[in-house]
Amino acid sequence: MPSNPVMQHGQRVAQIGRLSTTLEESSAANETAMAPGLGLEISPDAMFCLTTGGIVCEVNDRAANLLGYHAQLMSGAHVGAFISRGAEADSNSADAGSADSGLGDLLQALLAGDGRAIEATAHTLSGQNLPIEITTLRHRQNGQDYLVCAMRDISHRKQHEHVLAEAKEIAERANVAKLEFLSQLSHELRTPLAAIIGFGEVMRDEMFGPLGVRLYQTYAADICQSGRQLTDVVERIIDVARLEGRMATAHARTADLGEMIELVIERAAPEATKQNVRLHNNIRRGSMPVILDDEALAKMIGHVVDNAVTYNRFGGKVEIAAAADQSKDGNLIHLTVTDTGPGMLPDKLAELRRSIDGTKAEASGGLEVCAAFLHLIGGKLDICSAPNLGTTVTLTFPRRCDGRWRP
Repeated sequence: MPSNPVMQHGQRVAQIGRLSTTLEESSAANETAMAPGLGLEISPDAMFCLTTGGIVCEVNDRAANLLGYHAQLMSGAHVGAFISRGAEADSNSADAGSADSGLGDLLQALLAGDGRAIEATAHTLSGQNLPIEITTLRHRQNGQDYLVCAMRDISHRKQHEHVLAEAKEIAERANVAKLEFLSQLSHELRTPLAAIIGFGEVMRDEMFGPLGVRLYQTYAADICQSGRQLTDVVERIIDVARLEGRMATAHARTADLGEMIELVIERAAPEATKQNVRLHNNIRRGSMPVILDDEALAKMIGHVVDNAVTYNRFGGKVEIAAAADQSKDGNLIHLTVTDTGPGMLPDKLAELRRSIDGTKAEASGGLEVCAAFLHLIGGKLDICSAPNLGTTVTLTFPRRCDGRWRP
């Protein structure tokens, strides 16, 4: 089959750069036969047929219309005159090596002929670079191998991907701005709250003399308690914002789990005393050293213990225990917090589990925040509960964590 005298190998309206003589010789060696009619016109897609050297031997009207050429003009020309891939797709590239590399990548992908979609760039007669997707299958006829290619315009998809990328970038910037605002708000709230709590404790404990009326001392105690509750709410809001935006920072340090639980129990003791709830720690100090973000982990355990105290029966009990997972070389720790409260109905338990594993709309409760944090360090949270039998919350987390968040 003679080469097309109008459109030779390496020529197109959109410049593709200089092509190597090796590729030209390879193309000429495969221009020996014209493929018989394959009935490409009956296909609803833009179709064309190539020799193994990349020479166009048949093209339907849809492919010709997509590129803006006449079918006869394309027949006998090299596919590189109309389509490019990789480095060659940049029509402004003047590097001959880049052009050869891009054309080589295109031919290699087309010669695979395994039906997988190949993204490339079509260069139309008007000079427009059009993103396309090509699916190629090998066809053998009369002892000659051919490549039957289906081509489709993916401009709309690429435009949609670009819009989504821009929207993602805008959302990420909004998350950063939200976190900065909440951090600033947290700082502005902590300062007056610290003064409220501090002066409330001074009046409650009558450090500078009696208040005169006993009721004032009760009011001062209420002020202190309300200030601490508001501080916890502010901290929880910041934690939720950081976890949702994957902006929380982890600081891996060596800590003792037993000592950590003792501090958690000490903080929960005043509320437990009010409800006559006993707090029992089964973890001995020094028995379970860990290397992770101890401050964040202590905060998450505190959420679980606070829930166990708050939703317990008057005169009930909260028991905290931990054990190493021997099947994982002891790297995982299972910490359980069990209360003797009224428990949960199956529907309520299922709803809470959905909010924890993320299959429900996002929530900002203490257990949800705890589950999100555990996921980021490679752990998980599970709940077991039954009516009148109490609730057990299990926190599973690695004994060692390098401080990096999981996606």
